[in-house]
Amino acid sequence: MVKNQVLIEIKATAVNVDDVALLQDAGGGGWFFHARTPTPAAPLVGGMEYAGVVLSVGPSVQHLAPGDRVLGLQDVAFQKMPGTWAERTVAPEPDVVKFPPPPPGAPELTFAQAAATAMAAFVSGDMYERSLPTLAKASSPRVVVVGASGGLGSVLVQLLAANASGGRTGRPHITAVCGTTNVDRMRRLGADEVVDYTKGSFGAAVAAGSVDVVFDFRGGREAERDGRKVLRRGGTFITAVGPMSGVGDRVLTCGEWHSWACGLTCNLCIGACPCSRHGYQMGGGLPPLSAAVFNRVVVDANVRGEVGLELPFTEASVREGVGKVASRHAGGKVVFNMEMARE
Repeated sequence: MVKNQVLIEIKATAVNVDDVALLQDAGGGGWFFHARTPTPAAPLVGGMEYAGVVLSVGPSVQHLAPGDRVLGLQDVAFQKMPGTWAERTVAPEPDVVKFPPPPPGAPELTFAQAAATAMAAFVSGDMYERSLPTLAKASSPRVVVVGASGGLGSVLVQLLAANASGGRTGRPHITAVCGTTNVDRMRRLGADEVVDYTKGSFGAAVAAGSVDVVFDFRGGREAERDGRKVLRRGGTFITAVGPMSGVGDRVLTCGEWHSWACGLTCNLCIGACPCSRHGYQMGGGLPPLSAAVFNRVVVDANVRGEVGLELPFTEASVREGVGKVASRHAGGKVVFNMEMARE
Protein backbone atom coordinates (compact mmCIF):
# COMPACT_ATOMS: atom_id res chain seq x y z
CA MET A 1 0.00 0.00 0.00
CA VAL A 2 1.48 3.33 -1.10
CA LYS A 3 1.22 6.66 0.73
CA ASN A 4 -2.14 7.86 -0.64
CA GLN A 5 -3.87 4.47 -0.66
CA VAL A 6 -6.55 3.01 1.57
CA LEU A 7 -6.91 -0.64 2.57
CA ILE A 8 -10.58 -1.64 2.41
CA GLU A 9 -12.40 -4.67 3.75
CA ILE A 10 -14.97 -5.57 1.09
CA LYS A 11 -18.47 -6.11 2.46
CA ALA A 12 -20.29 -6.32 -0.89
CA THR A 13 -19.21 -6.23 -4.53
CA ALA A 14 -21.22 -6.34 -7.74
CA VAL A 15 -20.87 -7.91 -11.18
CA ASN A 16 -21.08 -5.89 -14.41
CA VAL A 17 -20.84 -6.87 -18.06
CA ASP A 18 -17.60 -4.86 -18.19
CA ASP A 19 -16.13 -7.17 -15.53
CA VAL A 20 -16.87 -10.20 -17.66
CA ALA A 21 -15.42 -8.51 -20.74
CA LEU A 22 -12.20 -7.50 -19.02
CA LEU A 23 -11.64 -10.94 -17.52
CA GLN A 24 -11.79 -12.52 -20.97
CA ASP A 25 -9.72 -9.62 -22.39
CA ALA A 26 -12.58 -8.59 -24.66
CA GLY A 27 -13.23 -5.15 -23.16
CA GLY A 28 -14.10 -2.73 -25.94
CA GLY A 29 -14.05 -5.67 -28.32
CA GLY A 30 -10.52 -6.56 -27.22
CA TRP A 31 -8.99 -3.57 -28.99
CA PHE A 32 -9.24 -0.74 -26.50
CA PHE A 33 -9.16 -2.04 -22.92
CA HIS A 34 -6.79 -4.79 -21.90
CA ALA A 35 -6.68 -6.72 -18.67
CA ARG A 36 -3.42 -7.19 -16.85
CA THR A 37 -1.84 -10.55 -17.68
CA PRO A 38 -2.31 -12.83 -14.66
CA THR A 39 0.53 -14.84 -13.14
CA PRO A 40 0.53 -17.45 -10.34
CA ALA A 41 2.07 -14.87 -8.00
CA ALA A 42 -0.27 -12.07 -9.09
CA PRO A 43 -3.61 -13.52 -10.22
CA LEU A 44 -6.17 -11.35 -12.00
CA VAL A 45 -9.02 -10.45 -9.63
CA GLY A 46 -12.34 -9.46 -11.18
CA GLY A 47 -14.77 -6.76 -10.14
CA MET A 48 -14.67 -2.98 -9.92
CA GLU A 49 -17.77 -1.97 -7.92
CA TYR A 50 -17.59 -2.30 -4.13
CA ALA A 51 -18.72 -1.18 -0.68
CA GLY A 52 -16.85 -1.82 2.53
CA VAL A 53 -15.00 -0.51 5.58
CA VAL A 54 -11.60 1.20 5.77
CA LEU A 55 -9.08 -0.97 7.62
CA SER A 56 -6.00 1.26 7.39
CA VAL A 57 -4.71 4.30 5.52
CA GLY A 58 -1.41 5.44 4.06
CA PRO A 59 0.52 8.34 5.63
CA SER A 60 -0.66 10.83 2.98
CA VAL A 61 -4.39 10.08 3.39
CA GLN A 62 -6.19 13.08 4.89
CA HIS A 63 -9.96 12.55 4.70
CA LEU A 64 -10.46 8.87 5.50
CA ALA A 65 -9.87 6.87 8.69
CA PRO A 66 -10.17 3.27 9.83
CA GLY A 67 -13.80 2.36 10.39
CA ASP A 68 -15.22 4.64 7.67
CA ARG A 69 -17.95 3.06 5.51
CA VAL A 70 -16.93 3.60 1.90
CA LEU A 71 -17.70 2.63 -1.69
CA GLY A 72 -16.29 3.19 -5.13
CA LEU A 73 -15.33 2.03 -8.61
CA GLN A 74 -11.87 0.66 -9.25
CA ASP A 75 -10.13 1.63 -12.49
CA VAL A 76 -9.04 -1.87 -13.43
CA ALA A 77 -8.75 -1.07 -17.16
CA PHE A 78 -6.17 1.75 -17.28
CA GLN A 79 -4.69 2.12 -13.79
CA LYS A 80 -4.78 -1.67 -13.37
CA MET A 81 -6.05 -1.30 -9.80
CA PRO A 82 -6.84 -4.50 -7.88
CA GLY A 83 -10.24 -6.03 -8.43
CA THR A 84 -13.00 -6.19 -5.84
CA TRP A 85 -14.10 -9.84 -5.89
CA ALA A 86 -11.95 -10.41 -2.83
CA GLU A 87 -12.05 -9.95 0.93
CA ARG A 88 -9.84 -6.84 0.68
CA THR A 89 -8.67 -4.30 -1.86
CA VAL A 90 -6.64 -1.08 -1.97
CA ALA A 91 -7.62 2.17 -3.67
CA PRO A 92 -6.25 5.73 -3.95
CA GLU A 93 -7.96 8.11 -1.52
CA PRO A 94 -9.42 10.36 -4.30
CA ASP A 95 -11.21 7.31 -5.75
CA VAL A 96 -12.95 6.36 -2.49
CA VAL A 97 -16.38 7.75 -1.57
CA LYS A 98 -17.70 7.90 2.00
CA PHE A 99 -21.21 6.60 2.61
CA PRO A 100 -23.53 9.62 2.52
CA PRO A 101 -26.09 10.24 5.27
CA PRO A 102 -29.53 8.99 4.21
CA PRO A 103 -32.21 11.46 3.09
CA PRO A 104 -34.63 12.48 5.88
CA GLY A 105 -36.91 9.58 6.75
CA ALA A 106 -35.04 7.11 4.53
CA PRO A 107 -33.24 4.02 5.87
CA GLU A 108 -29.46 3.91 5.89
CA LEU A 109 -27.81 2.59 2.74
CA THR A 110 -26.75 -1.04 3.06
CA PHE A 111 -23.47 -2.38 1.72
CA ALA A 112 -25.32 -4.43 -0.90
CA GLN A 113 -27.32 -1.40 -2.04
CA ALA A 114 -24.19 0.73 -2.27
CA ALA A 115 -22.36 -1.89 -4.31
CA ALA A 116 -25.40 -2.20 -6.59
CA THR A 117 -25.66 1.56 -7.12
CA ALA A 118 -22.10 2.78 -7.69
CA MET A 119 -21.77 1.92 -11.40
CA ALA A 120 -25.36 2.91 -12.12
CA ALA A 121 -24.88 6.30 -10.44
CA PHE A 122 -21.75 6.78 -12.55
CA VAL A 123 -23.20 5.78 -15.95
CA SER A 124 -26.94 6.40 -15.62
CA GLY A 125 -26.36 9.63 -13.69
CA ASP A 126 -24.22 10.92 -16.56
CA MET A 127 -26.80 9.91 -19.17
CA TYR A 128 -29.54 11.58 -17.15
CA GLU A 129 -27.58 14.84 -16.92
CA ARG A 130 -26.93 14.72 -20.69
CA SER A 131 -30.67 14.51 -21.33
CA LEU A 132 -31.67 17.60 -19.35
CA PRO A 133 -31.04 20.26 -22.05
CA THR A 134 -33.31 18.35 -24.44
CA LEU A 135 -36.00 17.63 -21.84
CA ALA A 136 -36.02 21.24 -20.66
CA LYS A 137 -37.18 22.36 -24.12
CA ALA A 138 -40.21 20.05 -24.13
CA SER A 139 -43.56 21.09 -22.67
CA SER A 140 -44.56 17.46 -22.00
CA PRO A 141 -41.32 15.46 -22.20
CA ARG A 142 -41.39 11.80 -23.17
CA VAL A 143 -38.52 9.31 -22.96
CA VAL A 144 -37.81 5.69 -23.85
CA VAL A 145 -35.36 3.56 -21.82
CA VAL A 146 -34.08 0.56 -23.82
CA GLY A 147 -32.72 -2.17 -21.53
CA ALA A 148 -34.61 -0.69 -18.60
CA SER A 149 -34.57 -3.79 -16.40
CA GLY A 150 -30.79 -4.06 -16.00
CA GLY A 151 -28.73 -2.67 -13.15
CA LEU A 152 -28.09 0.59 -15.00
CA GLY A 153 -31.45 1.03 -16.69
CA SER A 154 -33.47 0.44 -13.52
CA VAL A 155 -31.63 3.26 -11.75
CA LEU A 156 -32.22 5.60 -14.70
CA VAL A 157 -35.96 4.82 -14.65
CA GLN A 158 -36.02 5.78 -10.96
CA LEU A 159 -34.06 8.99 -11.61
CA LEU A 160 -36.48 10.03 -14.32
CA ALA A 161 -39.51 9.17 -12.18
CA ALA A 162 -38.08 11.18 -9.28
CA ASN A 163 -37.53 14.23 -11.50
CA ALA A 164 -34.03 14.30 -10.05
CA SER A 165 -33.14 17.55 -11.82
CA GLY A 166 -34.76 19.41 -8.93
CA GLY A 167 -37.42 21.10 -11.00
CA ARG A 168 -35.40 22.10 -14.06
CA THR A 169 -37.86 20.14 -16.16
CA GLY A 170 -41.16 18.39 -15.57
CA ARG A 171 -41.31 14.67 -14.83
CA PRO A 172 -41.17 12.95 -18.22
CA HIS A 173 -43.50 10.26 -19.45
CA ILE A 174 -41.37 7.09 -19.23
CA THR A 175 -41.60 4.13 -21.59
CA ALA A 176 -39.46 1.20 -20.42
CA VAL A 177 -38.34 -1.52 -22.84
CA CYS A 178 -37.71 -4.89 -21.18
CA GLY A 179 -38.58 -8.58 -21.24
CA THR A 180 -41.80 -10.19 -20.04
CA THR A 181 -40.60 -11.12 -16.56
CA ASN A 182 -39.70 -7.51 -15.71
CA VAL A 183 -42.82 -5.70 -16.89
CA ASP A 184 -44.41 -5.38 -13.43
CA ARG A 185 -41.09 -4.38 -11.83
CA MET A 186 -40.64 -1.54 -14.32
CA ARG A 187 -44.08 -0.18 -13.49
CA ARG A 188 -43.23 -0.38 -9.79
CA LEU A 189 -40.06 1.64 -10.37
CA GLY A 190 -41.97 4.41 -12.12
CA ALA A 191 -42.43 3.57 -15.79
CA ASP A 192 -45.69 4.88 -17.26
CA GLU A 193 -45.67 2.40 -20.14
CA VAL A 194 -43.75 -0.82 -20.73
CA VAL A 195 -42.84 -2.35 -24.09
CA ASP A 196 -42.13 -6.09 -23.97
CA TYR A 197 -39.42 -6.54 -26.58
CA THR A 198 -40.25 -10.25 -26.91
CA LYS A 199 -43.56 -9.21 -28.48
CA GLY A 200 -42.19 -6.58 -30.87
CA SER A 201 -39.82 -3.64 -31.23
CA PHE A 202 -40.32 -0.36 -29.44
CA GLY A 203 -40.15 1.33 -32.84
CA ALA A 204 -43.47 -0.32 -33.67
CA ALA A 205 -45.04 0.18 -30.23
CA VAL A 206 -44.20 3.88 -29.73
CA ALA A 207 -45.68 6.58 -31.94
CA ALA A 208 -43.28 7.93 -34.54
CA GLY A 209 -41.84 11.35 -33.74
CA SER A 210 -43.29 11.41 -30.21
CA VAL A 211 -40.20 11.03 -28.00
CA ASP A 212 -37.67 13.60 -26.79
CA VAL A 213 -34.91 11.29 -25.53
CA VAL A 214 -34.07 7.64 -26.10
CA PHE A 215 -31.69 6.07 -23.55
CA ASP A 216 -29.99 2.96 -24.91
CA PHE A 217 -28.44 0.28 -22.70
CA ARG A 218 -28.72 -2.44 -25.33
CA GLY A 219 -26.76 -1.12 -28.31
CA GLY A 220 -26.92 -2.17 -31.92
CA ARG A 221 -28.32 -0.93 -35.21
CA GLU A 222 -31.87 -2.04 -34.39
CA ALA A 223 -32.02 0.17 -31.29
CA GLU A 224 -30.61 3.10 -33.28
CA ARG A 225 -33.08 2.55 -36.12
CA ASP A 226 -36.07 2.40 -33.78
CA GLY A 227 -34.70 5.41 -31.88
CA ARG A 228 -34.53 7.53 -35.03
CA LYS A 229 -38.11 6.53 -35.83
CA VAL A 230 -39.65 7.54 -32.50
CA LEU A 231 -37.57 10.68 -31.80
CA ARG A 232 -38.97 14.13 -32.45
CA ARG A 233 -36.93 16.62 -34.45
CA GLY A 234 -34.41 17.99 -31.99
CA GLY A 235 -34.57 14.88 -29.82
CA THR A 236 -31.50 13.06 -28.51
CA PHE A 237 -30.34 9.45 -28.61
CA ILE A 238 -28.03 8.68 -25.66
CA THR A 239 -26.30 5.30 -25.65
CA ALA A 240 -24.08 3.47 -23.19
CA VAL A 241 -23.08 0.88 -25.79
CA GLY A 242 -22.95 2.22 -29.35
CA PRO A 243 -23.85 0.75 -32.74
CA MET A 244 -23.11 -2.89 -31.85
CA SER A 245 -24.78 -4.90 -29.11
CA GLY A 246 -22.70 -7.24 -26.97
CA VAL A 247 -19.40 -5.39 -27.40
CA GLY A 248 -17.10 -7.20 -24.96
CA ASP A 249 -18.79 -10.57 -25.26
CA ARG A 250 -15.87 -11.70 -27.42
CA VAL A 251 -12.76 -10.34 -29.12
CA LEU A 252 -13.87 -8.64 -32.32
CA THR A 253 -12.11 -9.04 -35.62
CA CYS A 254 -10.25 -6.03 -37.01
CA GLY A 255 -13.11 -5.33 -39.39
CA GLU A 256 -15.77 -5.66 -36.69
CA TRP A 257 -13.98 -3.36 -34.29
CA HIS A 258 -13.37 -0.69 -36.91
CA SER A 259 -17.01 -0.96 -38.01
CA TRP A 260 -18.11 -0.30 -34.42
CA ALA A 261 -15.58 2.49 -33.80
CA CYS A 262 -16.20 4.22 -37.13
CA GLY A 263 -19.96 3.88 -36.74
CA LEU A 264 -19.84 5.40 -33.28
CA THR A 265 -17.59 8.26 -34.43
CA CYS A 266 -19.83 8.95 -37.41
CA ASN A 267 -22.95 8.99 -35.24
CA LEU A 268 -21.33 11.36 -32.75
CA CYS A 269 -20.22 13.74 -35.50
CA ILE A 270 -23.60 13.74 -37.24
CA GLY A 271 -25.41 14.16 -33.93
CA ALA A 272 -23.27 17.18 -33.05
CA CYS A 273 -24.06 18.91 -36.35
CA PRO A 274 -26.52 21.83 -35.83
CA CYS A 275 -28.52 20.81 -38.91
CA SER A 276 -28.93 17.19 -37.78
CA ARG A 277 -32.49 16.03 -37.10
CA HIS A 278 -31.46 14.20 -33.89
CA GLY A 279 -28.61 14.46 -31.42
CA TYR A 280 -26.45 11.43 -30.61
CA GLN A 281 -24.33 11.08 -27.47
CA MET A 282 -22.28 8.38 -25.74
CA GLY A 283 -22.87 8.31 -21.99
CA GLY A 284 -20.77 6.98 -19.15
CA GLY A 285 -17.02 7.49 -18.92
CA LEU A 286 -14.14 6.06 -16.94
CA PRO A 287 -13.75 5.72 -13.16
CA PRO A 288 -13.39 7.02 -10.53
CA LEU A 289 -16.83 7.72 -9.16
CA SER A 290 -17.09 11.05 -7.34
CA ALA A 291 -19.03 11.69 -4.15
CA ALA A 292 -20.98 14.48 -5.88
CA VAL A 293 -22.22 12.14 -8.61
CA PHE A 294 -23.12 9.35 -6.18
CA ASN A 295 -24.90 11.71 -3.79
CA ARG A 296 -27.02 13.20 -6.58
CA VAL A 297 -28.49 9.75 -7.11
CA VAL A 298 -28.82 8.27 -3.59
CA VAL A 299 -29.33 11.43 -1.52
CA ASP A 300 -30.92 14.05 -3.78
CA ALA A 301 -33.10 11.59 -5.71
CA ASN A 302 -33.27 8.85 -3.02
CA VAL A 303 -32.62 6.15 -5.65
CA ARG A 304 -31.22 2.69 -4.94
CA GLY A 305 -29.81 0.08 -7.27
CA GLU A 306 -32.07 -2.92 -7.81
CA VAL A 307 -30.41 -6.10 -6.50
CA GLY A 308 -31.56 -8.91 -8.77
CA LEU A 309 -29.48 -11.65 -7.15
CA GLU A 310 -27.53 -11.59 -3.86
CA LEU A 311 -25.03 -14.40 -3.34
CA PRO A 312 -22.40 -15.43 -0.78
CA PHE A 313 -18.77 -15.16 -1.82
CA THR A 314 -17.93 -18.72 -2.85
CA GLU A 315 -16.44 -20.19 -6.02
CA ALA A 316 -19.79 -21.68 -7.02
CA SER A 317 -21.58 -18.38 -6.41
CA VAL A 318 -19.03 -16.42 -8.42
CA ARG A 319 -19.54 -18.79 -11.33
CA GLU A 320 -23.31 -18.46 -11.00
CA GLY A 321 -23.21 -14.66 -10.76
CA VAL A 322 -20.85 -14.17 -13.69
CA GLY A 323 -22.93 -16.52 -15.82
CA LYS A 324 -26.10 -14.64 -14.94
CA VAL A 325 -24.62 -11.29 -15.93
CA ALA A 326 -23.06 -12.72 -19.10
CA SER A 327 -26.53 -13.91 -20.15
CA ARG A 328 -27.74 -10.26 -20.12
CA HIS A 329 -30.86 -11.36 -18.22
CA ALA A 330 -29.88 -10.69 -14.61
CA GLY A 331 -32.99 -8.61 -13.85
CA GLY A 332 -31.02 -6.18 -11.69
CA LYS A 333 -27.54 -6.20 -10.18
CA VAL A 334 -25.80 -9.38 -9.09
CA VAL A 335 -24.09 -8.74 -5.75
CA PHE A 336 -21.67 -10.88 -3.74
CA ASN A 337 -22.39 -10.24 -0.06
CA MET A 338 -19.32 -11.13 1.98
CA GLU A 339 -21.42 -11.24 5.15
CA MET A 340 -23.83 -13.90 3.91
CA ALA A 341 -23.39 -17.32 5.43
CA ARG A 342 -21.49 -19.76 3.26
CA GLU A 343 -23.09 -23.16 2.91
